[in-house]
Amino acid sequence: MSSAKISDTEPILSNDKASLFDINDGIAYLDLNSKLNIIDDATLEILDSALDEVETNFSGMVLGTKDNHFSVGLNLIQLLERTQSNNWNAISNTVRNLQNVCTRLRNSSIPVVAATNGMALGGGCELVFGANAVTAFSNSQLGLVELRVGLIPCGGGTTEMAFRCLDGQQTSASNQKLFSHIIQTFETIRQAKVSRDAEEALQYGYLRHSDQISNQRDNHLNDAKQLALALWNSGYQSPQPQQIFVLGEEGINFIKQHLQKLHHTETINEYEQFLAEKLAYVFCGGMLSTSQDVSRQYLLDLEHEIFLGLCGEPRTYAMIESTLKKGKK
Repeated sequence: MSSAKISDTEPILSNDKASLFDINDGIAYLDLNSKLNIIDDATLEILDSALDEVETNFSGMVLGTKDNHFSVGLNLIQLLERTQSNNWNAISNTVRNLQNVCTRLRNSSIPVVAATNGMALGGGCELVFGANAVTAFSNSQLGLVELRVGLIPCGGGTTEMAFRCLDGQQTSASNQKLFSHIIQTFETIRQAKVSRDAEEALQYGYLRHSDQISNQRDNHLNDAKQLALALWNSGYQSPQPQQIFVLGEEGINFIKQHLQKLHHTETINEYEQFLAEKLAYVFCGGMLSTSQDVSRQYLLDLEHEIFLGLCGEPRTYAMIESTLKKGKK
C-alpha cells in the first residue's frame, strides 16, 4: 500500500487541507496535504469531520501525510493578522478547536495512529500527542517550539508533557524527589527542543516507548495501518479519563528559582524569563496551595488563558513577525 495508489482513489471527505480515504480492512487514512501542513480552521474542521465518519463506519484511522513533513504547526500569519485586528474571539475559537480535536483523537471510540515523518512541530506535535499510538518514520523531528515565538503550547502539549513527566513516578514521594523530573521536562519545552530523529524524540518524551519507529518509508503507512488493526483486534476501548498530578505553587516557586539563576548568568533574557514563568504556571497547575491531581480540562483551560494573554504582548507580536520574516528569506 503506497500513498501514490491511495491518491488515485476517490476520497470519502476532502478539502484543501486533507483528504480521508478507505485503505481497506476497516481502516481509514486521513492524508494531510497542504503546504507544510500548517494548521488552520479548515484543517481542524476536516479532522473533526473525519472523526465523525470513522467512528461510525471504520475500525481505526491513520493520520499522516505523503509530503515531506507531518505538520509545522499553527498558521502564524493568520495568528498575527488576528492579533493585529484584536480579533480575540477568532484566536480563542481556534485554540479551543485545536484542543477539542486533540481531545477527540485521544478519546475516540476507534484507535487513531499518527504516522509521522519529517517535522511535527507545535500544533503538529500536539496532534501526535492526541493519537492513541504513533508509528514514527525514523526521520521524524518532533518538538514543542512555541516559546521561540513568545507563546506556549496551547493544544494540549503543555498538559501532555506535564502528565508524561511524572507518569509512573511515586507521586506520594516528597516534591523534592519529583523536581528533577519536572525540571528536565520543563526545560525541553522552554528550550523548544526539536528531536533530530525519532530515537531522540523518545529521549525528549515526545514519543513513548510503546510507540513504533518505522525505518522504511515505503512501508511506513502500512506499518501504521497494521498497528491500528492490531489495536482494534485486541479489543480496543476508549481510554479512561486521566488525572494529572501537579505541584501547584511549590512547583512554580521551584521553577522560578531555577529561572532566576538562568537569568542571573545571562542564559536567558528578561522576556524569556517572563515566558518561562507563564509556562511554569500552566505546567504546575496554577497557584494551587497543595500538590494534587487535576483533570486534563483544568490544564487545557490554563493553556487557553495564558496563550491568549501572550498573544496580546507586543514582544510576542515582534517575535512572531521576526520569525515570519526569516522564513521568507
